Amino acid sequence: MNRAGRAAAVSAGSIWPAGHRLTLFLVLAFAISWLVWPLTLLNPNSSPLIPFGPAVAAATTAFLAGGKSELLQLLRQLARWRVAGRWYLAALGLPCLLVMVATGLTVSGGAPAPELGPNPGWFMLLGSFAFTLVTVGLFEELGWRGYALPLLQQNRPALSAALLLGLVWAAWHLPELLSDPTGQRPALPFLLMVLAQSVLLAWLYNSSGSVPICMLFHAAFNTSGALVFPALLGPDYLTLWWTVALLHVMAALVVIALAGPARLARTLDTTPSHGIT
Repeated sequence: MNRAGRAAAVSAGSIWPAGHRLTLFLVLAFAISWLVWPLTLLNPNSSPLIPFGPAVAAATTAFLAGGKSELLQLLRQLARWRVAGRWYLAALGLPCLLVMVATGLTVSGGAPAPELGPNPGWFMLLGSFAFTLVTVGLFEELGWRGYALPLLQQNRPALSAALLLGLVWAAWHLPELLSDPTGQRPALPFLLMVLAQSVLLAWLYNSSGSVPICMLFHAAFNTSGALVFPALLGPDYLTLWWTVALLHVMAALVVIALAGPARLARTLDTTPSHGIT
């Protein structure tokens, strides 16, 4: 096949992915991430999710739909660390504040004060945060917020896009919900929290234009939750989860009121070409 023929074949092969970016991304994200789920039947203690599924799905879809240029455009989002300091404050402070307030309210309602055990030290805490920043923050947020959210916002308001993505994001966690015999993620409050958190992350992404800011929020919540939640396992654990969920909803409502449901931001264009800012 000559050069013109190869170019035509490549062009024809990219037509379907280019017209079905969101569909292809979602199929790949779920297929890759859920690949190991059946293994939990053999080993219940194994992880039912491959965490890098959304990131790999986004990179694969970008390359198939738009070639090297679109893939590089996606990956360049990971370098957008130069944003206003208030977004770092929001990304790191808000999730920790929500966990702390939820814990305080649960304890004030009669739960015993959590015993956090030996102080892990700043080095261990920062190490845990850094690990979570990659395995949860980067692997998920490059796909969910960096790729899927802008695609969803191309033809619908930001709030609708955020809620739809929240439903998808919650469904993606299904293996963890069904394969966890300890019930560490109660289904209803978890769903409510994920929907509200999706709104908060959309606001952060649309306002800052930064995937790393979303990564920091995600990692800060998971790290602070991992530090506090296990200490309240018991009869008050469900109360803690509902409190966390309702606080997330309240924070999301404040964001919607201040930033507006159409854009969840004041300045940033939320309808970029090919869903990538």
